[in-house]
Amino acid sequence: MGAGKTTLGKSLAERLNHNFYDLDELIEHATGQTIRDYYERSGEEAFRKIEREILMSLLTDRDTIIATGGGTACFEDNMDLMNRGGITVFLDTPVELIITRLKDETRYRPLLRNIQPGALPVFIRDHLESRRRYYNKAAIRIEKEDIGAVLDAVRSFGR
Repeated sequence: MGAGKTTLGKSLAERLNHNFYDLDELIEHATGQTIRDYYERSGEEAFRKIEREILMSLLTDRDTIIATGGGTACFEDNMDLMNRGGITVFLDTPVELIITRLKDETRYRPLLRNIQPGALPVFIRDHLESRRRYYNKAAIRIEKEDIGAVLDAVRSFGR
């Protein structure tokens, strides 16, 4: 959440002349509901199931950049599927920047809706650390929010 996946993904797709898909947007389109509403009404299991189905449908197109949700890599063998299907990138965004981006969006994000503003920094740090073992399986890890760095890393991957 708040790492910059969609923003950088769109820029990367444009520079590489690839298709771009935001997994959350595709889920909203498929369900006719916002992520928050679908998650609340149908539960996490149903959400993760449709998320995986849509993800798998996208992995066959080589000229595609996919911005996944923050939890996509952490469920079932999604990270392994993504690694086999293409080049994965972990945007290791500083926690302070994530907090700045998310502080006014908590009501729109299912995992943050019950978090009090003062508890947000601890929650974000703990949440990121609990997912880091999955994120660290990515082929590329980028620590700075720089489209040039991402582009260079993707282009040089596998050489």
